[in-house]
Amino acid sequence: MKLESAFQNFLKNTVNLNETRYGRAIEAIDTMGKLLKNNDIFGSKFIDLKSQGSFRQETIIKPVNPDMDFDVDLLFEMRAVDGWTPASYLERLANEFKKLDRYKDLIDIRGKTRCVTIDYETDFHIDIVPSVSLYRGQQVIMNKTTNAFETTDGDGYAEWFQRQSELTGKKHLIKVVRLMKYIRDSQKKFEIKSILLTTLLGNMVLSTDIQDQQYPDLPTAFLTLIMRLDSYLQANPTMRTTVNPVLSSENFNRHWDQDKYRIFREQIYGYARATSDAYDESNETKSLEKWQRVFGDGFVIPGHSSEKTLTRSINRDPGEKFLSDLGIRENLQYTVKIDANVTQDGFRQFSLRKSTFLLKKERSLDFVVTYCNVPYPFSIKWKIKNNGQEATSLNALRGRDC
Repeated sequence: MKLESAFQNFLKNTVNLNETRYGRAIEAIDTMGKLLKNNDIFGSKFIDLKSQGSFRQETIIKPVNPDMDFDVDLLFEMRAVDGWTPASYLERLANEFKKLDRYKDLIDIRGKTRCVTIDYETDFHIDIVPSVSLYRGQQVIMNKTTNAFETTDGDGYAEWFQRQSELTGKKHLIKVVRLMKYIRDSQKKFEIKSILLTTLLGNMVLSTDIQDQQYPDLPTAFLTLIMRLDSYLQANPTMRTTVNPVLSSENFNRHWDQDKYRIFREQIYGYARATSDAYDESNETKSLEKWQRVFGDGFVIPGHSSEKTLTRSINRDPGEKFLSDLGIRENLQYTVKIDANVTQDGFRQFSLRKSTFLLKKERSLDFVVTYCNVPYPFSIKWKIKNNGQEATSLNALRGRDC
């Protein structure tokens, strides 16, 4: 069965980026534009600042883990500067933000090749990618690592994806991409960059398609595109190159390899079979159970008995407590961001969030709330949960509230 109400409910309550977060991101984008326009160095070179990537394509989703953040990609179109190397564009842009008290501690350029990141203390970060027009009007971005210019066409890609989406009607392609990204992030059975996944699904939409046949509703659109993607993958056991549809010199496979492709191919085969089985099932309850094999237990029919008895699929360890045990109902309206200051081997304290290293045993963790927009009054409940073989053998799984 199609279970259209369950699809809409799932998108609204589980997958889509909520309005509060979206609004904060829009405000931050507006602030970035004003700062760049009024900057002593970049103000006179400012042409435009526009969103790119999943934010522009409307395929952005809510982070599946409360500790995860989402990213907003911005293309900063500016006039070229004589004497500046590709790397200097990024370095000078970062330095200008570092001069501002509000942003000096939010700038992150470690490991960043083509952008300057503003790491907000809420639940998102902004990647600003400078772009100039060179080579007879060709837009280029800067690679700091290679100190080279790279051709780009963000507008062209966005226009291509919009055309593909319009062929499906009612933003069905956009919604299918969101659903596939949710499967990727929540179940972690395969790895694929968002731009590559978006392009592969966009390529599955054909100019000869008829909306009322291939895309009359979201469940049918999802079935159509995942079955086509599976057919494409099964016909190609060896990874083929997926290029930017409007810029053939740009290869979207650069972060992929044959092993990741093999796993993706195998998983999509399984998801396609499960989708077809759920779609064809005539019994509502059985169909719901089969759709949950695709999307997880959070996929429910509004008002259905399954919604009332929905519980998280978590292995409850002895003595472990959850909010429901305390009579507290989850209602995710606000944002709290937590960090930990780590003391290790006598070294200077450092932030756990900004660290890329595994922590050693017997280290001191001082947890702090770095951002909170929950209105007063409120109380705080917290717990420590250990996992793994060693924690189990020491009977130190814990998980009770404090």
